[in-house]
Order: sequence, then C-alpha cells, then structure tokens
Amino acid sequence: MRFIRNVKKKDIAALAYIISLLPLLLPWCYFDAEIDGIKYGTDIINPKVFIVLAVATFLSLMLAESKKARGVAKLCLLIHAALYIFCALFWYVPLMTDFNLLLSLEAAHSGVYLSLLSIGLVYLLYRKN
Repeated sequence: MRFIRNVKKKDIAALAYIISLLPLLLPWCYFDAEIDGIKYGTDIINPKVFIVLAVATFLSLMLAESKKARGVAKLCLLIHAALYIFCALFWYVPLMTDFNLLLSLEAAHSGVYLSLLSIGLVYLLYRKN
C-alpha cells in the first residue's frame, strides 16, 4: 500500500496511455479476412506519424508541470482520437476510391472502437487530475 501512495498521478496517466496503445494490435478494418486480409491498427496508421505522436504524447504526459504543458498533453491525446477516427474512415479499400461512411463503419471492427474508448478514458483520467 505504501508503494501506491508514492506513485504520482502523472505516472498513472503515462501507464494508462501505454496500455491504451494495445488495441492497435487488434483487427481494425476488413470485409472478408480470406479475400482482402485483416488490417490491424498498425497497418492503417502511418508508422512515422504514429511514432512521433506517441513519443510526443508520452513525454508531454511525463514532463507536464505547468498549465501550458498540461494543455499540450491534452492536445496530443485529442490528436490521437482524431487520427484514429480519420484512419478508420479513410482506410484503403482496393477497387473502391470513393468515400462511403456506411461502408467504412461496416468494415470497422473491435480494434477501432477499443482504441477510441481507451484513448478517451486516458483523456478523461488526465483531465480530471
């Protein structure tokens, strides 16, 4: 119990953020697994953009002491949610070039929703502190 009292709130937020990245390893979007293959979150999101955003978010969570730095951390968490939504709606579909919202939502699987839920919970946890 003494260890739990010594843990800072920013450490809990950083750990929750790391855990919130795990749904990226789940299936995100596909129609038929045998025909077009399963698209995971790591396949859909641009790795370079994601790595930069993840490092910036983690560092901003760990180093946030002032009110402005906490605002940057909140902004990074909101950018994560926007990136997830954008990638889920505009993922590449072979032989289809037009945007179809219903088709994108139909092809979205548990990884998308768990990623959005987990990053939303981290945002609420961090905002409350």
